[in-house]
Amino acid sequence: MAMRRSERVWWLSVLGMASTLLWSVTVLAQESIGQVASLQGQATVQHAGSSQVMPLSVQSPVYRDDTIQTLKVSKIKLLLIDGTELTLGEGGTMTLSQLVYAPQHNTHQGIVRIARGLFRAVTRKVLPQTAFEVRTATAVAAVRGTQWLGEVTPEATAIVVLQGEVTVVQADRRVRGEVVLTPGLGTAVRGTSPPTAPSRWAEDRVFTLLRATALP
Repeated sequence: MAMRRSERVWWLSVLGMASTLLWSVTVLAQESIGQVASLQGQATVQHAGSSQVMPLSVQSPVYRDDTIQTLKVSKIKLLLIDGTELTLGEGGTMTLSQLVYAPQHNTHQGIVRIARGLFRAVTRKVLPQTAFEVRTATAVAAVRGTQWLGEVTPEATAIVVLQGEVTVVQADRRVRGEVVLTPGLGTAVRGTSPPTAPSRWAEDRVFTLLRATALP
C-alpha cells in the first residue's frame, strides 16, 4: 500500500532527527582539542561529517577537522590543549586539520588550514618532537615556538614573524625555494611562485594586522 504524504513527512522527520542525534553522539564521543577563548561578533563551526553550521560562543569546545568561520566585523581566538593560540579576523575561514599532543611520547604535531582571512598564531615548542604547520592554498609555514601574523586569500599568502622563527615554502612542493623568517621579517607567496626574499615590513602594516587580530 502506498505511503500517504503525511506518513512520508513523518518518516523523513524521524530520519532527520536520528541523523542529527547520531552526528551529535559522534561529536560528543570525540575529545575536544581546545575551546573558544574569546569572541567578538559572530563565528560559526561546521564539524567534520556534518552539513550543519552552528554558532560558537566563549568556551565552546572545538574538535579535529572543525571548520571555523568568522562573519563581518568579527574575530575569534581559540586556545588549543597544547597551549597554541589561534586568532582569526573577520571574514576568515580556518580548519583544524590535525592536532596530536602526547606528552607521554614527547610528541606535538599540529596542522591548521587557512582558506582566507587575517590571522595571528602563538605557538610554543613544548615537547622535543614538535611540528606545527599552517597551510594555505599557496604556502606551507612550519613553526618553531613563535608568534606571527598572516594575510591569506585563495591567490596569495603573506606572513610576518614577531617572535621566534618560521620556515615558509610554496604549497606546491614541485616549486623550489624556502625562506626562514625571524622577528620583523616577512614574505609573500603568490600563485605558484616561490616565497619572496625576507624583508622588513612597515610598522603600519604590522600594526594593521595586530589590530585586526587583537582579542583579550
